[in-house]
Amino acid sequence: MKKISMFIATSLLIVSCAGDKASEVTTGDAQEVNAVTETTTYEVDSSTIAWRGFKKLINDEHVGNIGISDGSFKVSDGKVVGGSVVIDMNSIENTDIEDQGKRGYLVGHLKSQDFFFVDSFPTAQFEIVNVKETEGDATNSSVIGNLTIRGITHSIEFPANIAVDDAAVSFSAPTFGIDRTKWDVKYHDENDASIAESLKEKLIDHTIELNFDLNAVYTM
Repeated sequence: MKKISMFIATSLLIVSCAGDKASEVTTGDAQEVNAVTETTTYEVDSSTIAWRGFKKLINDEHVGNIGISDGSFKVSDGKVVGGSVVIDMNSIENTDIEDQGKRGYLVGHLKSQDFFFVDSFPTAQFEIVNVKETEGDATNSSVIGNLTIRGITHSIEFPANIAVDDAAVSFSAPTFGIDRTKWDVKYHDENDASIAESLKEKLIDHTIELNFDLNAVYTM
């Protein structure tokens, strides 16, 4: 019973409660990234990815941010045609838990083999495959790219609002969801395998919500 209670308490956070989560994006096999020539490079600066999640059976949520350690956009004729960002999984943080001990425990568990396993996979990556212009109230583009987490790559497609000028690129995407299990982000404690296998689908929603807010600047 003690192990079950601990599992419930720490199964966190990277889950969304029914009826209040963003729609999951279209996910497919990794796609080939075509080489792009004669482009201008804008280096990513002051950017983060926000995450949001919920425990499934109770009305409780947790939120936080993940930092970007490196990245760039490729621009041609005033349009983003490629680029990638490296996501620093060691930088993952929680911003809603006030108690330092509880917040640290949650972040430590997120970094563990149970979930993102940052000791073996310290970075994740998003690489743009294609950008199409669209018409919408909040977004002007549809982006297809390869998302790599825990060494597993799938393509995703989501709407975004992209602005380009001579000095900077702004790339923002409304909150969207991904199915974490497709990237093997799930409970992995071998000592509790039987408990995890029987309870994880009931206690943990598969959806992780993400929000991209990326900014890049032109450097000579």
